[in-house]
Amino acid sequence: MPKKPTIATVAREAGVAVSTVSRFLNGRYVSQEVRARLAEVIATLGYERSWTARNLSLGRRGSIGVVVDSSEDPWFVHVLAGIEEELLTRDASLMLSSLELRGQYDPARVFEWIRGHRVDGLIVVKSQRRERSLLRAAVDAGLPTIAVAPDEALTHVPVLRCRNYEAGRDVGRYLAGLGHRHVAFVGGPAHSIDSKHRGRGLADGLAVEGLRLAPQATFACRSWEAEAGSDLAREFLDRPLEVTAVVLANDALAFGFMRVAHQHGVRIPADLSIVGFDGLPEGELVWPALTSMGQPLREIGRVASARLFEAMASPGRLEKVELPMQLVVRESAGPPSNETPRRHLRVV
Repeated sequence: MPKKPTIATVAREAGVAVSTVSRFLNGRYVSQEVRARLAEVIATLGYERSWTARNLSLGRRGSIGVVVDSSEDPWFVHVLAGIEEELLTRDASLMLSSLELRGQYDPARVFEWIRGHRVDGLIVVKSQRRERSLLRAAVDAGLPTIAVAPDEALTHVPVLRCRNYEAGRDVGRYLAGLGHRHVAFVGGPAHSIDSKHRGRGLADGLAVEGLRLAPQATFACRSWEAEAGSDLAREFLDRPLEVTAVVLANDALAFGFMRVAHQHGVRIPADLSIVGFDGLPEGELVWPALTSMGQPLREIGRVASARLFEAMASPGRLEKVELPMQLVVRESAGPPSNETPRRHLRVV
């Protein structure tokens, strides 16, 4: 039975050094010509490297941990797909932990990963104040960790988030350009840094156009979930506010808000324009389709995973990465109507 080809066999057949083959296999720089030659030789020989042996040689477990409140979060599902896409090019598998899997907060599994050195790094998504001890444990254990869209300012781990302030500003200018002069903002939980930045950006974007986001037209929801948006809508639609457009701090809140608005007979966007944040594909399925400031969701996952591997190779860097957002124009926002709204809607 013929022997299995080794990395030395590949190097010899391709006429390069073993170190060059290693760089190629690990995704590091190799010239395009050599890359093509190595790919051809590997395919011809049927070479397969031993992931287990490689990870052992590097002192690694071969897995990264991904931590989130709930893996059912539609926003997270798309980010997770990006993480998996990047892992296809890496020598690692994925371990997933939902901190509220059974409806009750339980970080015990993640602490076990950290104490038992069961993962080579952590991607912690949407961390809150309650995750401070978890992040501190990871840092104290020397475990490379990336925080994605944390709900507070962090200084002891690398952070990846989107440019929320700029996105909010762009939404403000967009609505002003449509002719809206009275805009409301429905934020997430009051402590959320993303929500604060989006609201502040919206206010500044309106101010550039000579408009003001009034304090009485600014709200905070108890959570980021659709039910919180529905609850807020019931309160909002019973107020005598002069509002022609509502910006909600994420798409889930917008979905809940729109559902109640429809029940109250509000015509969207004729009576009230609605804009969300996130750009979830599910926004195309509601009626009317939701205009939203879109995040590059898969790119967030890919970049987070790539930066984690960089942190594993060169620990100690505390960089902050911010990705741009782009407005996804659909059907839920339009110019304000000149018609006098029905009195029970309490909006103008």
